Amino acid sequence: MERKLHTFTAGTFDDAYRQMVRQLGEDAIVLNTSEVREGGLFGLLGRKAVQLTASPPTRPIARPKSLAEKKYTAHQTAAGSDETMRETVAFFRQLAQQRAASAAIRQEPAPVPPHNTEKAPLDLRREVEEMRRLLQVLVAETPCTAFPADFIPHYRRLVDSGMGRTLAASLMDATMGDTDRSLLRNPRVFTERLRMEIQKRVLVTHGLPRAGTARRVVALIGPTGVGKTTNLAKLAALFAIRDRARVAIITLDTYRVAAPEQLRVYATIAGLPMRIANDAGEYRLALEAFADYDFVFVDTAGSSPFNEEQIRELKSEFDAAPPDDVMLVLSAGTCADDLRAIAARFNCLRPSSLLFSKLDETGRYGALFDLAAGTGLPLSYFSTGQNVPDDIEIAVPSKVARLLLEEGDACRGSSAQSA
Repeated sequence: MERKLHTFTAGTFDDAYRQMVRQLGEDAIVLNTSEVREGGLFGLLGRKAVQLTASPPTRPIARPKSLAEKKYTAHQTAAGSDETMRETVAFFRQLAQQRAASAAIRQEPAPVPPHNTEKAPLDLRREVEEMRRLLQVLVAETPCTAFPADFIPHYRRLVDSGMGRTLAASLMDATMGDTDRSLLRNPRVFTERLRMEIQKRVLVTHGLPRAGTARRVVALIGPTGVGKTTNLAKLAALFAIRDRARVAIITLDTYRVAAPEQLRVYATIAGLPMRIANDAGEYRLALEAFADYDFVFVDTAGSSPFNEEQIRELKSEFDAAPPDDVMLVLSAGTCADDLRAIAARFNCLRPSSLLFSKLDETGRYGALFDLAAGTGLPLSYFSTGQNVPDDIEIAVPSKVARLLLEEGDACRGSSAQSA
C-alpha cells in the first residue's frame, strides 16, 4: 500500500522535526528537507521557514541501527570492564586504520608512567597502550574546533569521504550551531541538518542554457585521461537530439594519435559537422564557418598540469576567440591535493565551471565538494559512465549531498535526458 506523505513547516528545523515526532512518532521516515518562504506576495518577501516531508514508519518495530548510530553507541559505552575496553580499542583502531599512514603515527609516543603495570595482564596492558597511541593520532587529526564525543563519527565520515578537515569542521559547526543538541544526538536528525548545510553551500550552473538567439561556444579543458572527448560527445548529442539544436564540433586536439578520428566517429553517428584546428588562425576560421549554429563544442588536448607550453598554446587560442563557457573536466577519483594542483595550473584558461567525470569509478566524493568550495567554481555536470549520450547529468545540490552522505547507489542518478 502506498504510504501517505506528510509535510511539516516551521520557522526552524527543530520545530518542524518536533511536529513530525508528535504526529508520526520517532520512527517516522524523513524524505526531504528544504527552505521555503511563507507569506508575502506569491511567495516573495515572506519569512524563511523549513519544510520537512516525511512518511509514517512502515512497521512499528525497531529498525536496524545505522553505522553512525552504532559508532555513537560504542562511543557512549563506559569502559568499565575488559570487554568494554577491548570494544573501545577496536573503535579507535577502526577510525585510525581508515587514515593513510601519517607522520603522527610515526611519532614516538611519550613513555607510560610505571603505575604498578606489572600486576596488569600483559594483553590488557598492550591494549591500553595501543588505545593511548590511537588517541594521540585522533587528537592530532582533530581540528581546533572541539566537537562533543557524540558527533565525532559524523565528522570522521566527512573526512573519510576525502573532504579536507577545515571544511568538514566548518560544516559540523554550522550544523550544530543553532539546533537543540538533544535533537542532534539522533543520527537521523543530524544527517538531515547536515544535508541542508551541504546543499546551501553547493554552487551550480544548472547546466548549459537551452538554445537561444545567440551562438554559444563551449570548450572542455583538463588533464589527460579524464574523458573530455567522451563528455563533449555526450553534450553535443544531447543538445542535438533533445533540443533539436544546430550543433557543431571543433577539435584542437592534434597531439594524440587518432584523437580527431575518435571524435569524428561520434560526430558522424550524431550527424554533426566537425572541423580540426591546428592553431589559433584555423580555430578562428572554424568558428566563422559555424557562425549560424546554436552550439559549438570545442575539444582540447589533454594537458599535463606541468606542461606549461601546451597550456600556453591553448591560452593563445582562447585569447584569439574566447569561448562563452570553459568547463574544467576532472576525474572524481582524483585526490584532493592533486585536484587543487590541477585547478591552479588550468586557472589561466579562466574556467567557468567544473565537470566531474567517472563518478562510477570511486566511492569517495569529499574532494569534489572541497575543490568546488575552495575555488568558488560552480558544478555543471556529472558523468557516470561511458554511454553516449545517457551517462551525464546536471549537477544539483541534492545530488552532492547524497554522494557525500553515501546514500545507496548515489552515483547513479537521473539520466542525461534530465540535463
